[in-house]
Amino acid sequence: MSSYFVPEGLIASYNAPSVHGAAQFAVPPNILGTPQYPDSIAFWHNPHQPRISHSEAHHPHFQMASIPPDQRKHKRTRSGCFTCRSRRVKCDETHPVCDRCSKGKRECVYPPPQVKRTGSRANLGPSEKHPPIPESESSDENDERDAGNLKTATSGKYEAVRESRSRQLSPPKPRQKSAMSRKQSAQSLARRKARQASETSSSFREKGSSPMSDITTTTSGSQSPGGNLEMAPAELEPALQAINNIPGASNLKYDIRFFLAYHRQHITFRHYFMRQHAETFVNNDLLACAVRYEPLLYAVVGFSAYHYSVKHPRGKLYTFLQYYNQSVTGLLKSLSSGSKHDDTMLLTILQLASFEEYLGDWVSVIDHHQAAYRMLTELYTPEKINKNEFLRNTFLWYSRFDVVSGLIAGSETILSREWYVECELFSAKDVANNPSDLNKHYYFWAIRNRRYAMDMASLIAKASRGFITTEEFIRQNQDIVTDLEHIQQDLASLTNPQHLVMSYPNKVPLGPDDIVDPYVPGTIHDEPFWDINNCIVDTLGGKIMHRYQTGLLLQQLDVAELQALALEVCRILETMERWPNRPKDSIIPLQSAFGLAVIFLPRDEKHTMWCRRKLAQIEQLGYTYPTTFHTRMADIWQIPELAHWWLPNDEGYPKLIREIREWTSERASKPRDTFREDARDLKTMFWRMNVDDSSSLSTSPNTNVTSPATSVLNRDYSPSDLNP
Repeated sequence: MSSYFVPEGLIASYNAPSVHGAAQFAVPPNILGTPQYPDSIAFWHNPHQPRISHSEAHHPHFQMASIPPDQRKHKRTRSGCFTCRSRRVKCDETHPVCDRCSKGKRECVYPPPQVKRTGSRANLGPSEKHPPIPESESSDENDERDAGNLKTATSGKYEAVRESRSRQLSPPKPRQKSAMSRKQSAQSLARRKARQASETSSSFREKGSSPMSDITTTTSGSQSPGGNLEMAPAELEPALQAINNIPGASNLKYDIRFFLAYHRQHITFRHYFMRQHAETFVNNDLLACAVRYEPLLYAVVGFSAYHYSVKHPRGKLYTFLQYYNQSVTGLLKSLSSGSKHDDTMLLTILQLASFEEYLGDWVSVIDHHQAAYRMLTELYTPEKINKNEFLRNTFLWYSRFDVVSGLIAGSETILSREWYVECELFSAKDVANNPSDLNKHYYFWAIRNRRYAMDMASLIAKASRGFITTEEFIRQNQDIVTDLEHIQQDLASLTNPQHLVMSYPNKVPLGPDDIVDPYVPGTIHDEPFWDINNCIVDTLGGKIMHRYQTGLLLQQLDVAELQALALEVCRILETMERWPNRPKDSIIPLQSAFGLAVIFLPRDEKHTMWCRRKLAQIEQLGYTYPTTFHTRMADIWQIPELAHWWLPNDEGYPKLIREIREWTSERASKPRDTFREDARDLKTMFWRMNVDDSSSLSTSPNTNVTSPATSVLNRDYSPSDLNP
């Protein structure tokens, strides 16, 4: 990259934003609401507490959130079925199928009798093409000791949390060992993957590899394209060696080291929706921090185990949820014990939020986003967050949740504009001093895009609540339009002719089902400039959101323009997908822009089915769209079955993804305030969509979106008028 130079005039033409460039207004008190946190969420932020000054940050003592008093408490059980444990409900332990699983038509699997574990792979069948899914081993004695420690460390108000955790994390009671055939023994070992006991530091770092078990039961339902992963255990040896070289990692149990190695080798910065500049942060810094702090370690391992389970043909829900639960439990213990807050705690919260986004659980994402806000502002200032590359990437990780949650809920960001402007100014100087460093340009683009999205979220929120006049809205909106034009111009100036794809050697003739031509020369860049493609698609997605929202508010919606932008997103996406040297899982970073684009495409059968297959592909790779997105697209396209799955007759519907959607839909069924409800319902994406076939985009460019009968840009306007 040393030969790459930024075109002359790029930085010179950059107009630095003003901290007060966009009018600010007080956050309405009902935006954060009175927090009532579920037992599954490590959310400790209380927005009604006074802000702690930085001089006092060394002795933080926050009041922990209360559990609703009417929450049911159940006795600890070690013999309930795994399904009820993963759903955090009481199991009546009816055999062979419990009452809850019978009513919900779910798979009911009970803990098997305890068998001797050899720790050998000798029993694995020759047809096994995937490495085993390792599991942690912990004794009943350790489980009881951990439960006692947790009881001592936490206050009485967390009794409901402990009771819920005990039901989930307790392993089965020892039973009399019976004679088994080899087949029965293999099945028994397969079902022990749900052991979810929390581990103390001593048991967690025992030397030697823990016994492994494979998932040998046949999984019904379709397998995803990601299930074609062919990875011999030897393939991870270099990554395992790299993990062992991290101070303190060599003593970790084998299942932990296995998933850390899998993370290092198969999880990239793109899975975190970052750019190439964050490669070291994701592959090195995050793992090194994880080894030093167990809750972060479990969160990272859980995220890695999730992606592995999605690709494994017999992946199971509780393979990765056990680590998620251990991370949440450990984080709660740290916070309740009064431990000093630090970067590892902040990273844990962000990692849990990323995990939950992939699960489609935006209500929980909001919980962790707000917790991260409190900790970020306690630990740092807008100036200090730019101290080094590690902190800058941490801020970029947090800021994505900040702007996305604000945009989808129709609210402003929680973090003040000063943070975004300060980071943008620092990055502008950094690029000016290092014009040939492409990674610094990627970061500069990302932080500018964050500030642009923050301004857009703020403007939309003010207008929708009637806090701004039409004249002021038009003035501020023009500033945002100008910012977007500059971002697009600067992004175009990064074009490198040597890496611009001008021909397609593996070109496949277009068929009747294609909706775009993916072989237009000069559409995409190859490596190491691949991330420019992602930046272009993200910029188009932001432009669609801006045109859509401002068009509605000004009653000047140009659906023809929105349709053209949506088709351009699809064309670039398809070109990227057909490029033979594309990065692994290259479609995942495009999920947000594509999810917005499909709303505005023509609604004939050809376009709709093309979109359905792409949406299914994204979910098969592990990114689960929220239930609300399914139901609203089912309404818009007038295809009720989409509320269940994207393709007809459950084609390509992995069982694991089905279980994830059932689990998250229950978690998000009762949001605790309007802000979380708006985020769950993707308010700004769908609040005025009209599903009347007479105005279908398939027949004309006329708007199919219901505009307000009267202008919302006045102080007599009620936010309730925005409801569809």
